Amino acid sequence: LPILEVGAPAEIVARHGADSLEAAFISCLEAELPPDPAPAAEPAALPVAGASGTAPRLAGMTRLWAQCWRETLELTRDPIRVFFALAGPVILLLTMGYGISFDVDRLSFAVHDQDRTPESRALADQFTAIRQFAETPPLTGIADLRARMGRGDLAVALDIPDGFGRDLTRGDRPEVSVWIDGAMPFRAETARSYALGVLSDYAAASGAGQAGVNIETRFLFNQSFKSAHAMVPSMMMVILMLIPSIMSAISVVREKETGTIANFRATPVSRAEFLLGKQLPYLAIAWVSFWMLFAVGRGVFGVPFTGSLGALAAVSFLYVFATTGFGQLISSFTRSQVAAVFATAVLAIIPTVNFSGLILPVSSLDPMGRAVGQGFPSAWYQQVTSGTFLKGFGWAEVAPSAAVLAAFCLAYLALAILGLRKQEA
Repeated sequence: LPILEVGAPAEIVARHGADSLEAAFISCLEAELPPDPAPAAEPAALPVAGASGTAPRLAGMTRLWAQCWRETLELTRDPIRVFFALAGPVILLLTMGYGISFDVDRLSFAVHDQDRTPESRALADQFTAIRQFAETPPLTGIADLRARMGRGDLAVALDIPDGFGRDLTRGDRPEVSVWIDGAMPFRAETARSYALGVLSDYAAASGAGQAGVNIETRFLFNQSFKSAHAMVPSMMMVILMLIPSIMSAISVVREKETGTIANFRATPVSRAEFLLGKQLPYLAIAWVSFWMLFAVGRGVFGVPFTGSLGALAAVSFLYVFATTGFGQLISSFTRSQVAAVFATAVLAIIPTVNFSGLILPVSSLDPMGRAVGQGFPSAWYQQVTSGTFLKGFGWAEVAPSAAVLAAFCLAYLALAILGLRKQEA
């Protein structure tokens, strides 16, 4: 090290003209320092975001697009999630479309004919001539009827008493007994309707029981009375509520679990930009899923489409916007992916299945059930899917539901913004 000064303390103080040895020491150090560089020119002022009216919006769109692109890259690097998001809805629709059916066909049927006349055989033939009844060996008596129906081998039984043909020929009104297995109430009620229809046709053909009033039952909008025509549009509503909401819920809460939410909290990205950027990729996937489900419904199940495709597509876009927003709303208040998935599934599936019109029309529910159903977007979308597929709905008919779904989109986004904290509590 170089020696800066040598001498007695008084001499050093005197040589530097200082008041104390400390001041002399500082003077020695300052003498050894290099000269200060020339002051640099002041840099030109950079443009500040927000100085003009369009700059903040452009910066916001850039940040939103950055979040969207980042989420898209994460999706493409996770093929399991992409497969679940795209193939999951199709698999569910095929499973539910074939597995959930309210069609009542090929009911096991047997006759206990105690009359054995052409008239009684003609009545029995009326039942076996239609596909709704499948004939089984004749019954030997009431005990045989009870035993076979108790084992589940028989769904409908016809008991024709002795003298049926004679009474019918004389112009009387003979009675017959129809036994129906009521273990499954829905099937039993449908079987009862089939049996009454057959008996009415037979009475009209034989001239018995004509009473001046002829009642004919006709089904509107689903004349073939096929369950798939009603179930497939409703299943689209359930699937597009469940899977998009779960996928979007994972997107936000995963940031909390991995700690990358710190990037959002340390940057000027707003909560709306963050949420919309996360939502857009899942919105696009859900939109593609809708078209895939529509193609499966038309091509595989042969469901007729009588309404406006443009109206259905537009309302479906609003619906998946609302369902993905619902998932983000749940994710804003949860801290783990397991909790987010569980909460989203439970809160989405219960009102969608029980109060949206899938099982019972919303108008026939009690006031509390109707309020719960109409408090979720699924009840409004179910009217659109069934209406456009079967009832010929156009823009005018779907406009009220579209307005309500748009309100759900805004409400879910606003609530998610309130629930997502910019700084950790």
